[in-house]
This record gives sequence, structure tokens and C-alpha cells, in this order.
Amino acid sequence: MRTFLLVVFAAGCSSVLAQSPPGLSLHDAVQRALLSPQTTILDSQLEQAQGVVRQAGLRPNARLYLQSEDLRPWDDSFNFANHTEDYAYVGQTIEIDGKRSKRVALATTQLQQAQANRTLRVRQLIGRVSSAYWMAVSQKEIADLLRQDMNVVDEMVQYHKARVDAGAMKGVDLLRMEIERDRLAVALRSAERDAQQARLELFKQMGIAPSEVPLTGSLDSVPEIEPMSIDTVLSQRADLAASRLAVQAAQADLRLQRANAIPDPDLFGGYKRNTGDNTAYGALQLSLPFGNRNQGEIQRAQASVATAQAQLSVLEQQVSTEMKQAYENYLAQRDIVERVLPDMRQRSRQNLDIVREAYRIGGTDLLRFIDAERTEFDVEVSAVRAMAQLQENAIQLRLAYGVQP
Repeated sequence: MRTFLLVVFAAGCSSVLAQSPPGLSLHDAVQRALLSPQTTILDSQLEQAQGVVRQAGLRPNARLYLQSEDLRPWDDSFNFANHTEDYAYVGQTIEIDGKRSKRVALATTQLQQAQANRTLRVRQLIGRVSSAYWMAVSQKEIADLLRQDMNVVDEMVQYHKARVDAGAMKGVDLLRMEIERDRLAVALRSAERDAQQARLELFKQMGIAPSEVPLTGSLDSVPEIEPMSIDTVLSQRADLAASRLAVQAAQADLRLQRANAIPDPDLFGGYKRNTGDNTAYGALQLSLPFGNRNQGEIQRAQASVATAQAQLSVLEQQVSTEMKQAYENYLAQRDIVERVLPDMRQRSRQNLDIVREAYRIGGTDLLRFIDAERTEFDVEVSAVRAMAQLQENAIQLRLAYGVQP
């Protein structure tokens, strides 16, 4: 009986969940982006680097030679077995000065660099999705505020129309309210268009087809981010890790190019049949490095090392400045949201309540009331944008710290 009740309860919960409209949270948006073809591209690039490592560790293939000399098929007395010199031998290139291990070291470093770049691009993808998500949420909230304001103005228009029809109010006030309603209607259409464009941008950054799923994120939550030391940031930033590995890769390439300047000998050994006699065959082949000693590639690799080291130094300076800027922006915007906005919103609402009541009893004119309505709306829109900006500043600070947004 107990099992039966649990099954019925679970079925009921499933039915309720199935009927409730699905929503898209920030976490869901990020997870869908990470399952999109965008990350497949990154994985494929990483697999390419793994293939390079595998190829770098392979040894040179041996070469089989089959050769016959002194062929005279036009001679009636010619006998192939006794009148020719026949060779069957194998040649093998012997890599010296650790060329194979140096190739593997270079490819391995490049693979590690690709892994660091993948981590960086994934975090940047999450940052773009997060920024687009909060932009879409804020644009929707602005459109909702305009829609609410539109409803209030519609009620005021109906109220003024009834008063004018009853002869208790001048028609000019009704005309002024109708103009205000038309103004809000235009603003609402623009806001709805901006909200739709923001939604499309979100799905574009996610890398999936657009849908009408509602966004469930709330701008009210204030992200808490603790400060980090510069040493911690320098040690965990993926772009700095990739830049350090770029220096190591350039140094490994330089070592490989210097090794390539040393010729590799080719050893040959096998069988020779010399005019009917069976003999052994052996040879050594070696390039003489008189002209080409790989000078150009060595020069290129040396310049690459200097470039990579300079780029690392520049990036370290940029990271330090970027981190300070991001933290100061975050603190400043958080102060606005936590200290300035609550009092500003409260005063604008109180002002609207006072002016609305005064207008109802005839203590003020219509323009004063409309101005109070606009002020309260502008303050609410400013609050939405300020909270969205705080979310954006938090994303940029996490990226500056080298952690997942």
C-alpha cells in the first residue's frame, strides 16, 4: 500500500511539473551552451593537437630497395641470373641528437597550450552567455515596467474620459493623457523589440535555435565576490598559462631546429647477387652540412622565443591593470545597487503617491502628475539597468580573476 501511494504521489508530481511552463535559468543556459557545437569545435582542435603529439613520437620508416643492373635483354646470350648485379636491401634513417624526443617535447607543450586555450575559450563562452542572459532579463523587465505603466495610463485615460463626458473636467486634460498613452505605446513597442533582440542574442551566444522558453533569472541577487591577490590571479589565469606554455613551446622549437641542423645518417644493409655470386651489401649515406645548416629556421625560432617572452610580459602587466579595474568597477556598481538605489526608489514612489493623491483631490495639475509618473518609471528603469550592470561587472571580475563566471 505504501509503495502504491508513493507511485501515485510521484505520478501527481510529474503531472504538475509537466503542466508548469519550463524556464531557462542562467545555469541551464550555460549548460546548453557547453553542449552546443561551439565546444565540439574546441574539442576537435584539442584532438588535432593530440594527433600531432602522436605523430611526433613515431620513428622514421625503413625503406626497401630492389635493384638490378647490367640488363641486356637484346643480347641472345644474356642470362639474368649470371649476368646482372641484383640488390635487395633495407635503408633506415638514424635520428641523432634526440630529434624524436625534442619533437615530442614540442608537440606536448603545444598540446598543453591548446588545453589552456580551450579552458580560456570555455570561460569566455560562459561569460558571453551570462552577459547576454542578464541583458535579456533586464530588457524584459524594462518592457514589463512599460507595460505596467501603460495599464495605469489606460486607466487614467478612461477616468478622464468619464469625467469629461460628465462635464466635470476639461477636454484638454483628456487630450494630454491620450498623448501620454500614445508616447508610452511607442516606447513599449521599442522596448519589446529590444527585449526580443536581446533574447535572440542570448540564443546566438548559446549556439542553439531560439525558443519561447521564459527566463527565470532574477536581477535582485547581489553577487558576492571576494578579492584575490595578484599572485593568485597570475597563477590561475588560463591565458597566462597559455602564454607561459607559448614561451616553452618556442624554446622547445628552438632546441628542435638546432638539432635539425645536425644531419641524420642513413644506413643500408642487405643482399647483393653479383654475376652469379651471392654477397652482402652495406652502405652509409650522410648529408654534408656545408651550405644548409638550418640557419633560417634557427633564426626564426630564436625570434619566436623573444616574441613569446615579450607577449608574456605584456600580458602580465595587462592582467594586473585589468584586475584592478574590474574590482573597482564591481565595488562602485555594488555600492550603487546596495546604497543608492533603495533610497532613490523609495523616494520616487513616495513622490508619486503624494502627487497622485494631490491630483485626485485637485491639489495639483495634470502635468505635475505625469512628471511624477515619468520620474518613478525612469527610476525603476535605472534600477533595472544598474542591477544588470552589476551582474555584468561581476562577470568581468570573475573573468579577470581567471575563474568561471
